[in-house]
Amino acid sequence: MKAKYFNKSEEERIFYSTLKEKVRLQFNDKQIGHGNVIFWRKGIFWFLLCYTSYAILFLREISVFQFFISYFIFQLSGLLIGFSLGHDASHNTAFKNKRYNAILHFISFMTVGIDPMLWGLRHIRSHHLYANVEGSDVDIDKNPFLRLSPTHPWAPKHKFQAYYAPFVYMLTLLHSVFVSDWIYLFSNDYDWMKKGIPTLELYFRFFLYKIVYFILVLLLPMLFTTFSWKIVLLAFVLSSAFTSLIFIVMLVGTHFFEEAYYPLSNDENLEHSWAVHQLYTSCDWNADKSWARFISGGSNCHAAHHLFPNICHVNYKEINTIIKETTQKYQLPYYHKTLLEMVTSHFKHLHKMGKLN
Repeated sequence: MKAKYFNKSEEERIFYSTLKEKVRLQFNDKQIGHGNVIFWRKGIFWFLLCYTSYAILFLREISVFQFFISYFIFQLSGLLIGFSLGHDASHNTAFKNKRYNAILHFISFMTVGIDPMLWGLRHIRSHHLYANVEGSDVDIDKNPFLRLSPTHPWAPKHKFQAYYAPFVYMLTLLHSVFVSDWIYLFSNDYDWMKKGIPTLELYFRFFLYKIVYFILVLLLPMLFTTFSWKIVLLAFVLSSAFTSLIFIVMLVGTHFFEEAYYPLSNDENLEHSWAVHQLYTSCDWNADKSWARFISGGSNCHAAHHLFPNICHVNYKEINTIIKETTQKYQLPYYHKTLLEMVTSHFKHLHKMGKLN
């Protein structure tokens, strides 16, 4: 990863100091850094939905159609456990105790298939620090299918990427499970990401997680349901594909949208301070809607999450209002769209990136 230097603008520093002070006053010094009743109630709901639908898979009377529907609900609600609990746990904002957060993080990713430790490391050490900075943010690394940033090389196939992107997105989770995770673990290119974590612990947790995951999502259904291994495998692949698409729809436009800022890869010094950089590279969707926060685990409030990653997501509603007011005062951007507008903006961005400039 390439280290970059953020601008030390005094005006931008004052903006962030003002923003933090307003947030502190809004909550009157209450403990907002960790999960509350609302947080745990939502998490329990998704856990119950996930594992109730999983239990239904083993009933003798269900049809093939009911099996597929139950498997899809199992996978989707499992993903939403990751959104609602696992994401916060990776930032140590579920519990005060870091060990408890690590355990919850592991459990919350159980049905997703992406190694929670490796995901957490790259998410915090790379993406949250250098959002949209090529060579520094792993999430914007070049890929063989899509041109997501103007800093990426253009190829003729990119002219059609806005049309084939949904099919690529449907493979994202499966690619992470079977390809990306293994690259992150074994490649020396990501030693910076794993720095400080004992190698034995990384390997033990990785293989333990993968074994438990495949037993849960494939082996047990193959052995103890009334359906053949082919039906179970098909349900797994189809559910992973559609779950992956939903996952991408909720997230990809939060950084890859029309107005987003993409620093040139050869620039050592970034144009803005860290806090203002988050504003230029983040887009909220339906941040004022409780249903959106409920489903996305606060990921729809992306500016709040990037500016206050140490605060539990159930407090983002109030923070969003403060961000909007403060950015207006300092004449800084705050990108907010509906979900449909954000998805539309993302595909317009793909279309623009597909052109040879």
